[in-house]
Amino acid sequence: MKYKDKEMKAMAIIVFPPFMDWSWMKQRPQHLMTQFARAGHSVYYCNKTSIKQAPEPLEPNLVLVHHHERWLYEEFPKIRQCRKDKEPIILWCMLPTIYPFVHHYSPDLIIYDCVDDMPEWTPFESQMVATSHAVICTSERLKQRLCKQYPHKRVQLVRNGYNPDMQLHHSTKGVSHRPSDLPSGQLIGFVGAWATWIDTLLIQRVAKALANEASVVLIGPEFGRRNMGRSESNLHLLGHKPHHLLPSYIRQFSVCLIPFRRIPIALAANPVKAYEYLASGAPVISTSLPECILMHPHVVIAHTPEQFINKVRQYLYDRGDPEPRIQYALSNTWEQRYQDIHKLIVELLDPFND
Repeated sequence: MKYKDKEMKAMAIIVFPPFMDWSWMKQRPQHLMTQFARAGHSVYYCNKTSIKQAPEPLEPNLVLVHHHERWLYEEFPKIRQCRKDKEPIILWCMLPTIYPFVHHYSPDLIIYDCVDDMPEWTPFESQMVATSHAVICTSERLKQRLCKQYPHKRVQLVRNGYNPDMQLHHSTKGVSHRPSDLPSGQLIGFVGAWATWIDTLLIQRVAKALANEASVVLIGPEFGRRNMGRSESNLHLLGHKPHHLLPSYIRQFSVCLIPFRRIPIALAANPVKAYEYLASGAPVISTSLPECILMHPHVVIAHTPEQFINKVRQYLYDRGDPEPRIQYALSNTWEQRYQDIHKLIVELLDPFND
């Protein structure tokens, strides 16, 4: 495919195949696709759950596809045929199991965005990488592994980021509004999926050690762990909250937690929550994850459970200066991540690259 100039080839039709529903825990997929749309690309985000509903425009250039299979075979061919200036079609894949089906999209470019070290994805990864024109990954650990395993494939590191639309960096905005389901007093908070990589015992120890000083609040889907909240009276599981409500909770946290276990999937993670926490100006305490260590001193690292508890207690009473944390988040936004991706795409689509 040839292009008249760099601006033309920079605009594309972006298809995001089913991976997670748009309304389910707004994470990297939704943030990146929003940035593509705001930059002028035509984006089709395909929900994992299929319902009989017409494609839904979410904002300019961004369409939510509710029934992927029907859209792919009935509507997408029309989109291909009517595309302006023969815009390239880019397939943005985060699920490696999709590799046998990519030909159905007839894309001009396939990007594999490797976001996790999931054991169940391992058998499919090599085929997905081979099918892709380039691989993007979210952490240095993932990049080193991918470069070692696939030395002839283009691999680029693009970490997660902060969405300024959350307004968390305006630290005084809405502080007076305290959600009614939050307990009184000082709050130690965690936001995210309560999955297998979360150190449940560590959270329980924090709650027990600080029982007379603060409450521990967990926000996110429990994945069957609801009974854990009964272990300590000051441990509160509030369940999943819509993304637009999260800032009102995060602003109330005196200290924010990243209590991940040191297992492969966590060691390869670049937590989105770290950027969101830091944008609020609150101190962030993390276990010794490689990506969080790189965020030091903005993220405080604890190497043992005892250190973790002591650091939480320390920052509960002395939060330190919030401004460097806020500025760190603002220097790592999703828009900035998109700019890195944009440069890569322009290069990959340029048949006359020097």
